[in-house]
Formats: sequence, structure tokens, C-alpha cells
Amino acid sequence: MNIKRLFLLLLGGILTIVLWQCTNDLGTSPAPAILRVYLVTNPADTTIRIGFDTLTVTHSDQFALTIGQMKVYSNDSIYARLFSDFSGYRDEEKEYNLLQRDADSFVPQKIAETYIPPKSYQAIEFVVYPPKQVTIHGLTFPIEIPDGYQPLIRMDCPFVAQSHDEYAIYIRFDAFKSIKRWRDTYMFTPYFEIINK
Repeated sequence: MNIKRLFLLLLGGILTIVLWQCTNDLGTSPAPAILRVYLVTNPADTTIRIGFDTLTVTHSDQFALTIGQMKVYSNDSIYARLFSDFSGYRDEEKEYNLLQRDADSFVPQKIAETYIPPKSYQAIEFVVYPPKQVTIHGLTFPIEIPDGYQPLIRMDCPFVAQSHDEYAIYIRFDAFKSIKRWRDTYMFTPYFEIINK
């Protein structure tokens, strides 16, 4: 009986020592960086020719793009999802009026504001869907999507994100350069450019 008791005490002591040495300390994760992405309408692209008329943008005009599925890719092709604000937890497609103005200048549209892991990034990716119609100078006309249109936009924008730092990517959109007249309609072929290189 004493041997059995001694054996159980010894076994209990060994198990206690082993369990005491086992930890699940995986280390600490580095603090994230903050990334904001803005769509900026080109201030030089403000007119469109419709028939014999050349129309200029006014304060009441509408050119609403739907943006979603935003990601930034690291150098090792791992991506971080981007959300429209810090409370985001799932992918959303949101509509942004890129002709919104404040006085005489276009208002930059913040399309992402999110935490990202600190590392080197090489590209940004998002999908863009055109509006069904555009209103310019009080005239509304339909927008068509060309056959084979690919909504996925991928752009190189290398940057290195450090913990606790804040970064901004500015993507310029040429609204009227992105609309091409074809017969009796206008086709959407988006023109984007990273402008903070």
C-alpha cells in the first residue's frame, strides 16, 4: 500500500513539474500600423463632350463608383484585408460619389481605414463597379459595361509599414477619361493611378 502511495505521489510530482514547464507562450505580436486609402478625382478632368456640347462638372453632379474587396499584398504575396473603417470586420461594397465637391475642389473619398500588420507591401487590389448612369451638368446618361470587363484593379504601390505608424495611399480617378463614347452610349473603362509615389 505504501509503495502504491509513493508511486502516485512521485507520478503526481513529475506531472506537476512537466505541466509547470509547459507554456503556450507564442510570443507577442507586433503592434499594427494604420492604413488609409483615398480615391481622389483628377481636378484637371472636369469636362465631357456629349454630342456637340462640352459639359463641365457642377456641384450637383453624380458619378458613383462601387468599391469593395480591398486588399494590400505583402512582398511574400500574403494579403491583409482592408475595411472602410476601424469597426469593419467583413467585406463591404460601398458607393462613393467621386464628383462630390467642397467649394471648387473635389472631396477625397476615404475608401479604407484599417489596421495592417507591420511588413513590406507591394500592391493594392480592389474591385470597382461603375454606376448605371452619370449626371453631368444636369444631364443624365446611361453607362454601359464593355464585354469582358474585369472589375478587379491591382496596382503596384510599394511601402513598408512599421508598428504604430500611419500610412495613406492616394489613388487618382479620371472620371471622364474613364468614359468612352460608343455609338449611342458611354462605355466604362476605368483609369486609376497611384499619386503618392
